[in-house]
Formats: sequence, structure tokens, C-alpha cells
Amino acid sequence: MAISPVKRFEILLPKEELGSFLSYLQELGVAQIDSLPYENLSLKPVETDASEYDRWLSRIGHLLQNLPEDKPKKGLEKLLAQKPKYSASLREALLDFGYEKVVEDYERIEAQKNEVLQGIKQIEKEEEFLRPLSGLNIPLNELSGLEHCEIQMVEVQPQELEKVITARPELPWRASIISKQKSKIILMIIYHLSAREEVEEIFSEVKANFISLSGYISRAGQGEKVIDLLQQLEQKKAENFELLANLEKEMASFAIHRPALMAVYDVLLNEKEKIIQSGFTGLTERTSCLAGWIEASQAENFSREVHRFSEQIFLTLRDPLPEEMEQAPVILRNPEILKPFEVITSLYGLPSPQTIEPTVYLAPFFFMFVGLCVSEAGYGLVMALISFLYLKLANPRGGTKLFMQLLFYLGISNIIFGTLVGGWFGYPIKPLLLLDPIKDPIPFLILSLVLGFIQVLLSTFLSLVKEYRSGNKVGAIAVKGGWLLLLPSLVAYLALKKPIGILTLVGAAGVVFFTSSSRNPLARFFSGLYALYGISSYFADTLSYSRILALGLSTGVIAMVVNSLVQIAWKIPFVGWLAAVLIFVGGHLFNLAISFLGGFVHSMRLQFVEFFSRFYQAGGRPFKPFKLENKYVEFIR
Repeated sequence: MAISPVKRFEILLPKEELGSFLSYLQELGVAQIDSLPYENLSLKPVETDASEYDRWLSRIGHLLQNLPEDKPKKGLEKLLAQKPKYSASLREALLDFGYEKVVEDYERIEAQKNEVLQGIKQIEKEEEFLRPLSGLNIPLNELSGLEHCEIQMVEVQPQELEKVITARPELPWRASIISKQKSKIILMIIYHLSAREEVEEIFSEVKANFISLSGYISRAGQGEKVIDLLQQLEQKKAENFELLANLEKEMASFAIHRPALMAVYDVLLNEKEKIIQSGFTGLTERTSCLAGWIEASQAENFSREVHRFSEQIFLTLRDPLPEEMEQAPVILRNPEILKPFEVITSLYGLPSPQTIEPTVYLAPFFFMFVGLCVSEAGYGLVMALISFLYLKLANPRGGTKLFMQLLFYLGISNIIFGTLVGGWFGYPIKPLLLLDPIKDPIPFLILSLVLGFIQVLLSTFLSLVKEYRSGNKVGAIAVKGGWLLLLPSLVAYLALKKPIGILTLVGAAGVVFFTSSSRNPLARFFSGLYALYGISSYFADTLSYSRILALGLSTGVIAMVVNSLVQIAWKIPFVGWLAAVLIFVGGHLFNLAISFLGGFVHSMRLQFVEFFSRFYQAGGRPFKPFKLENKYVEFIR
């Protein structure tokens, strides 16, 4: 129920065995490797370059994202699917199936596909350009090469058409409408070369755009019109689509390699990590050196495994030195039943070494607070069943497993407290109901404040323990202990109207006379009197727990509103039953989601702000053992 002790290890081994030993350590997965003080030890750092692994990981990752699964999984089957398992000893063998050629072949086909797609886009652009000109019923090669005249296409605005056509009738030029659309009109104009400047002046006075067909004229065959070019483009596009379909089919055939590529990706990922970790080691002319941390409970087994690898290894295991304590990694060690609540501690930040680990203290309060905030047994049953089935069927690992276990616990909490102070989907079981916060919220409020006050006192006691351990024994007992006497005695007076004078005076005296370390009696006394003002913060923190009542009430009220809507919908002729079912399921699922989210967040806030603030010191370094990473597959020893 505390921070697990760690040991520092230091290893010397022949230089040529470093690579294989790192692979061995990676399979063990129990040791964290740290960088060495190279200059102090006259060591040469290992030069590392993981760029090649990064390139291949990027290429294989891209391929895996685009490859369809050989046997696609959908819905629940996909959610519950487990990773394929491979023996860790097969890592090198997985690299020998020729993944480089598979990736290169796929990339070659993908490049062809991209070229075809680009060609289709180009064709579509040309079609978009030529389609408005399809009414031009003249062979394109007749639009150029005239000796005394010139033919051009011009785009004008519809409102300016009349102005253009009627302009300068005395000039040797004519305009014909080729395409008439809502936003633009395309004209074909023919004019004598002697009138070029006057015609250009006409179109300079309006918003016009000259269209060049020179590229299409040069490639058009004898007698070919715009409509003929459009037909050719359509045929070429159809051929490209057919080629695209064949390429996509060929790319999809690579799905057979997906399982092997998934394994190769994880192998390369672990090889890259091994390269990175080797950068933390040091070299001499003939030996290599590495150091790091292991959990103290693993020391004996670690020593045995290391010496099993080679007899030419020198290993030392020791407790961390005082100057190393701040750099030592933090490993939380709690009973199995409490481990899911480590999620809450980790979200705030791991505790610093040699400080109080709060998981065991926050667990019962968090369990109760979420149950009281949601206070719905039906929702708790749904949450417990979903998390239980996921744990059993999907077999998650690591943080996902702990979080799902925590959700299961919170579901159980709601079954208990929802039955006692709430209901089942908005319907209370009255014989089992101890408190009814909707009819009489005051007892529920008192319960929330009592639980909050108890946790505030606990945080003060843990603050006392922290101060005592740090060496401030007199201050811890007198000041923190003073608050532990003063606060309950005041609450007892408010509740029972009976003064407990001696406890109040002793507690207040401890706060007044021992808060300040000043040697001046007056400064010490008045500083202590001012410290008594801190009583307001204690009561403010306690009042903050009233949010439990607000959240519990909101869940119950929304559940009752959903049930009222169900009763109204049920009376609708013919389809009422269907509407009622949809409202019941949808409404309660919505209420479940927002209630659990609100209960989780606000209960977590009570721990972080009201509980942790008096004693908890975060900032610990997480323990990150050098182990096999499993993104797509799972390597097992």
C-alpha cells in the first residue's frame, strides 16, 4: 500500500554481446535503463541512428492503414478482437519473409494508381473546359490559318451580351452564341485583321475572358469538332477507370500479407527501441556498461536471469543513494482490489519518492462518491455488465485493463448506493430506500458533508504524518494535531450544542503557539492567531462536497422525466409503444452517459483539490521498463 522500493543495477559485459543482451533484457521487460555519466566514468557513448527503422515503420504503417483485412471484423467482433500472439524468439525469423519486396511492390502499384487518378482529374478538367463549347459545330482545324481574318472564343456576362453584339456595327466583325448559361455566355467572334484593335477595345469595356483553343486545335484530327474531343476524353476516362479498378484489385490482393506485416511492424518498432536504449549505454575498448532501475521485489529473479544469459557478466544491485532518490522511478504497489484506483492517482501525477502514496486512502471515498453522485442502480448494472464482458472477452492489458476494472467497481458502487438512495431506472425500491433525496434532500446533504468532513480530517492527518516524517515532529503534532482536535470539537458543538472546551482550547493553543517558528513571542502569538483564520478553508472545502447532492438529484430527476415521457408516449395510438421504447432506451442511455461522466469528474476533483492539496506531493518519474512493444501483435516469452 505504498511506493514499491527500487534498486539500482549496474552491468558490465563484453562489447560484442551488448546487442543480444539488450534483446534479452527487452524480452524480460523488468528493467529501466538510464543514461550514464560518461565523462565521470571515462566511457564512450554508443552512436545510434534509428532513421532507417523510422523510414520502414512509416512505409509499413502506411501500407497497413490502407490494406483491407483479409477477414474484416465489424462491430462488437472488432471491438473485442485480441491481438495475434507470437513467440518473442521468432522476432528475427519474421524479418526474413521478404517484407521489403512486398512494401516496394505495393508502393509501385500505388504510384501507378496515383498517376491514373491524376490523369482522371486532368481529363475531368478538360471536359469541364470543353463542355460549354460542345455547341461549336465547326472542325477545330478550320478555326486557325485564315489569311485575313481571325476567329476567337470569348466569355461574357449575360447582362453584357446585348451591349457587345450591338457595338460598332460598322466594323467588319460578327459574334455568334456558342453556349448560353446562367452565369456566363460563350461567343465565337470573327473579325478582319484590320479591325483587331477596335474589336479588342469593345471587349475591354466589359468583363470578358478570351478562351484559347490553340492546344486543342493543334492535336485535333482532320474534321474533328469539340464534341469529338469530348467523346475521346470520355473513352480515355473510362479506360483509366478500368485500369484504376485493376490496380485497386491488385493492391487489395496484398491483404494476404497483412498479418505478417503487422508482426514485422512490431518487430521493427522493438528494434528501433533497442537502438534508442543502446544510446544510454557506454563503451570502453573491450566492454560495455549499462545501468538503471528494477523493482526491489524483482532483484533476485533479475540477477538469476542476467547470469543465465552469460557467465561473463558483472552485475551489481544496490539501494539508491540519497542523491539518487529524486531520480528514482516510482512504482505504485497496492493490493489487487485497489489497483484500479491507481488510475486516479496517475491522472493527477505520480507521488514523489519517499512521500505518501494516496491510492489506498482515496479508493473508498472515490467508490462512495461516484455511487452517490450517480445514485442509479440500473445504470450501475449496465456499466458493470459492459465492463465485465469487455474484461472477459477482449482480455485488455495495462492501463486499459485497470480503467475497465475501475468502471466495473463504479458500476457495483451504483448498484449499492443507487438501491439505498436512488432507484432502478428512475423507479425506487421503497423497502430498500434509506434516503429519498428527491422528497427530502437534507439527510442526503448531511451525509455528503459528513463524508467530506471525514476526508478533510484524513487529509489533515496525512499532512501530520508527512510533516512528522520530514523531521518537523513538534510542529506536526502541535499544529496538525491541533487542527484534528479543534475541528471535530467545533463540529460537535454545532451539532450537539454542547461545548467540548478542553479539546477546543488544546487544539487552538497548538495552532496559535506552534504555527510560527519565530523567536519573538508577540510575532509568534499573532502569527498563530492569524493561522486560526485557516478554519474557513477547512469548512469551505467541506461545503464543496455538497456537489454530491446536486449531482445525485440531477440523475434522479432526469430519470423521472424520461419515465414521464415514456408514459405520455405510450398513450399514442398504434406507434406509442415504439416511441415509448425509444424514449426509454435513448433517454436512460443519455442520462447514464452524462451522469457517469459528471460523477467521475466531480469525484475526481474532490480528490485532487480538497483531499490532495494538504499532503500530496506529485512529481514522481514513472517506471518505464525496457520491454517489447505491442501495437499490432503480442510477443510472449
